[in-house]
Formats: sequence, C-alpha cells, structure tokens
Amino acid sequence: MKTNNNFHVLVVDDEPFNIELAEAYLLEEGYQISFAKNAQETFQRVAKEKIDLILLDINMPGKDGFEVCKMLKEDSKTKDIPVIFLTAQTDIKYISRAFEVGGVDYLSKPFFGVELKARVKTQLQKVAYLDEIKHKQSKLAQISVTDPLTKLYSALYFDSQIKLYQNRGEAFWLISLKVERFEKINQLYGYYGANKIIRKLAKVLEANSFKSAHIARLFGVSFGILLKDYETDQIKKLYHVLSTAIKKDKEIGSVVSVATVLYSSRSFNDSIPTIYKKIQAGMQELESSNSQFLFIQ
Repeated sequence: MKTNNNFHVLVVDDEPFNIELAEAYLLEEGYQISFAKNAQETFQRVAKEKIDLILLDINMPGKDGFEVCKMLKEDSKTKDIPVIFLTAQTDIKYISRAFEVGGVDYLSKPFFGVELKARVKTQLQKVAYLDEIKHKQSKLAQISVTDPLTKLYSALYFDSQIKLYQNRGEAFWLISLKVERFEKINQLYGYYGANKIIRKLAKVLEANSFKSAHIARLFGVSFGILLKDYETDQIKKLYHVLSTAIKKDKEIGSVVSVATVLYSSRSFNDSIPTIYKKIQAGMQELESSNSQFLFIQ
C-alpha cells in the first residue's frame, strides 16, 4: 500500500496564495505536490504525471472547475482520479453541481489546515485501498491464466482461446504433446528433477513455436499449442522443428521423448471435450503402434 510520500496531489487554483497555502499544509504530510492555474495546465499535468488526487477550484478564468472535472471524468485515463472542489460559494446549487460532475468532496475557502489534511487523507486512503484491490485482482487474473510450474498458459485459458476460434467460426490447429514414460523419469530424477525437466521442455516449446501460438501445460506432462489455420506443410515443418529442438537440447534431449498429435479443425465441428477425446484416442494409437506423431484432419 502507498505511503504519504508516494501520493501525488495536484492543486488547481488561479490564486497563488491558495496554492501556496494548500502546498504548505500538504507538504507537512509528506505528499508530492504539483499545481496548475487553469484548465489547460491541469490537462497537461494529468497527461504527463501520475496524479492521485486533485484539489480543484471552481471559479477560474476560461473553463471553470465544473467543466474541468466533467472532462476529466469523461476521459478513461483520468476518470478515476478523485476531485475535491475548493469553493468560496456556500450555495447548495454549487455544492450539488460539484457532486453531479464527479467530485468526491468539497472544501469551503478559506480552508483550515486540519480540515484540508483530514479530507485529503480520507480520499487518498480510498485510493490506496482501491489500488490494493486492483493489484490483488490482477494477480488473481494472472494466476488463473498461468500454469504455476512452467509459466505457460493454463488449461483453462487454453480452452477459452479454442472457444474464441469456434465462436468466430475460424479454423485452427491444436498440437498436443505428451512426454512418454514419464514414470521412469520421475523414478530416476525424483520429484524436483522431474519438474525441472518439465520446465525446460516448456522453454524449448516456447522458443521454437510460432510467435502467434498459445502454448499451455494442459495437465501432468501434456502440453498444447494452439495455432491459426496454417497450411498443413507449415504445421509439419513446425512439428519437425520442435521434435529436433527437443532431441538436440543438452538438458533434456537424451531423457525426453514426446508423442505428438496434430489436430486440424478444418474438417470438424467438434466441441472442446470431443477434441480432447480424439486427441486422447490418438495418443493411445501412438502408444500401441510405437509411433511418435499422428495427424487428425
């Protein structure tokens, strides 16, 4: 969570005395302070700097505070910056208008230091709280789409990308790879060593696939590569590139052999469960025939 010296407050007022007074009080709290004297300077500041809170005078030459606040709230980049209005007006119409255009609070001028500090602190605590929630939500979202062991995409995210292709009516390729006889690798290298091999295989797949590919660890030692509808020859070439890269890798080349099923959706209108059933059947066919790759198209 942010501390006071990380918060940046913008004071907007055409009276230098009001700016200096607000600055003096807020610097006592350790805030970073910037100032602007009109609408143009305000928009220049928020475009260049990360502003956490704006103290905004209502009566200014040119665009008044109401217009400035309305414009800030209409811009997706600045709409979340809280605005506390500064006003010498006590008319309820002014105060109501301040909230209507998006203000979160108001201070009557001349303001007192204690009140200014308290109201600013309250709004910045809300900013810090919301930032923390957003950070946690971002981390949760990242976790939901990322496999924790390999840092590839998760199976959940992979399936969602297949669904997107299907919803758009676009053909795609799904390359499914499974490490063969992994039980022996586990016995020979142990849990830690086996996981290291899985992570290394993930890196080899990432380094040698097309840049547009979505690569995921689907489950256990099974991986998936989702691609747009390339020509079959290009997919065959990619398979050979991947298999060669795995065999030539110094860390896993002598340890890992991979069974691969290449599934094209061109000729099918399969649901996601049906796709995986066909791939599983293909893997079983490879195992029984002692082969290493199979096309389903």
